Amino acid sequence: MVRVEYQNTVQDATCPSGAFLSVPLHFIGSGAPLGNDPVVGAQRILAQSLLYRCRSRARTARELAEEMNIPLLCVEEELEQQCRGVNGQYSLLRRTEQDKYIANILIVDREEYEAACDIYRRYASTYCGILAEVIAAGQEELCCFLRRYTRGNVSQGALLWSLLPDILGNLIGQIGAELDSFFAEVMPEERPFTTVAVAELPEPDSIYGCDSIVAHNICGYSNILVRSLYGRRLPARFHCGHDLAGDMALRLTIRCAGGVSPQMLSGEEREAVMQALELGYLRENSGSLEPAILVLVDDISAYMEFQRLLGAMEEDARVLVRPLAEELAAFMWEHIPKHLWGEYPYYNSCIAANGLFDEVAEESIRRGILPVPTGLEGMLMVLCV
Repeated sequence: MVRVEYQNTVQDATCPSGAFLSVPLHFIGSGAPLGNDPVVGAQRILAQSLLYRCRSRARTARELAEEMNIPLLCVEEELEQQCRGVNGQYSLLRRTEQDKYIANILIVDREEYEAACDIYRRYASTYCGILAEVIAAGQEELCCFLRRYTRGNVSQGALLWSLLPDILGNLIGQIGAELDSFFAEVMPEERPFTTVAVAELPEPDSIYGCDSIVAHNICGYSNILVRSLYGRRLPARFHCGHDLAGDMALRLTIRCAGGVSPQMLSGEEREAVMQALELGYLRENSGSLEPAILVLVDDISAYMEFQRLLGAMEEDARVLVRPLAEELAAFMWEHIPKHLWGEYPYYNSCIAANGLFDEVAEESIRRGILPVPTGLEGMLMVLCV
């Protein structure tokens, strides 16, 4: 899941300042946003406030202008822009046959968001108990993986932090599959990228997210995946769309995947060494530079085996799936506007499950399942020749 945030509270110069009650939105996205993200045109507080007012009921431009006490022309221009989107296919608003406007994405207020997240949170403690048991039973497999595939001195704690997005994503996917039976008559929407929005979300920086970037033919590797986990205890290193090829610190990390003497580096690379060391991407070991983050090299099978670690979680967590999905489905039927029923998979993954990572991470730290992160846990690089 990727997250795109626009919380700019600066109003348009064409609209009277302070003329309406502003409603800042926090946008959360899932999928590949490049060229598919309509949020890029919704940074203005006017756009966000209009979207919020159209979240569940269609309104005319005049109704919105009168309610917000701003010029009709100002409202009409903004509404049309939000209906166009960025690629002509996916937009934040849709226009009805009655010449009204209604949200084309799921938009929830803070109270609804918290209530939806609480459904997952009620199961988090039980899930952490299962996680602890699976980790204890899988110690030999974890140690074997670290010996076989990782470069440098990677700790089990760092490995577990990197695994967390995969095992939690698996649980959310299981819930999603179970929800299909509750929405059997609904055709789910499918698109390269989907966004939802939460109004006035408190402490958005505490929410964990995981962004990935992919590149090809760099430093002798045909395919490269780098992903960054960020949230309450981990700073964001990059987001989707980041230029890996132009990031010298990341390029140098790739170059040093197997360990490299500083004398073997080019002049440009030597200049980037200090930055890579400061960021924590690299470390010095016996006169050689090596990755300080989790790097899997040479074979995609290493990444596949990485994703299968703690595979017992899927089976053991099934005890949670049906009751959680049943409770969530009832909530979703009550709260999702009828015209957006097809967005139900994203209500699960981007709204209800959005606080799960934070809840599980914090509970796991309290129980000693996960170590307190030092800053780069959850960063993963996969290099394929």
